[in-house]
Amino acid sequence: MAWDVSRRTVMSGGAVGAAVAGLGIGRSALAKRPLKIIVIEEAEVPESRLFAETFVNSGRAAKVIRIDRTLNGLLHELAIGEGVLVGLTSDPAAMIAEQVLLADGARPLLKWAHHYRKMRWEHRTDGAPALLARASTGWPIVLANHMQDALVGDRQDDELRCQSGHCGLDGKSPGMLVSWAFEVGVQQS
Repeated sequence: MAWDVSRRTVMSGGAVGAAVAGLGIGRSALAKRPLKIIVIEEAEVPESRLFAETFVNSGRAAKVIRIDRTLNGLLHELAIGEGVLVGLTSDPAAMIAEQVLLADGARPLLKWAHHYRKMRWEHRTDGAPALLARASTGWPIVLANHMQDALVGDRQDDELRCQSGHCGLDGKSPGMLVSWAFEVGVQQS
């Protein structure tokens, strides 16, 4: 079954207005065992490609799943068995993934928001203050490294709201992105 979900249809349904808040990860919640990290890359979004590439280059990505703008294949690809799914995707993809994963019993680990306004990216994450403030166009790389630290338990719990340096928006970027992680295939206690 192929799903053809247009970005405009989902956004007009109010997905963009959803509040995004960090859900947090306990410092030792995932440190007990090695993580199988599956990265979801929205291939047409430049920031998503940089984010996924950083996970691959660090050697922490077991697999990268590429989805297109129509989000075809997203629902099928979310059934990975066991591991951690991470992504920096547009709001429709993040919202759909969240609904499907929660319905299947996945455990939310984090959800952070990234908006482009006034020629800058605004970030709402958890972590060291001003982490992303120095990054302009390279913020997805900094974010991926920060997320990797968060997934292995090396992070601070301070809320971070900051703006990246001045940068132009790539024509293929949706201008609102969500970074997220869910642990799937684990027994809830």
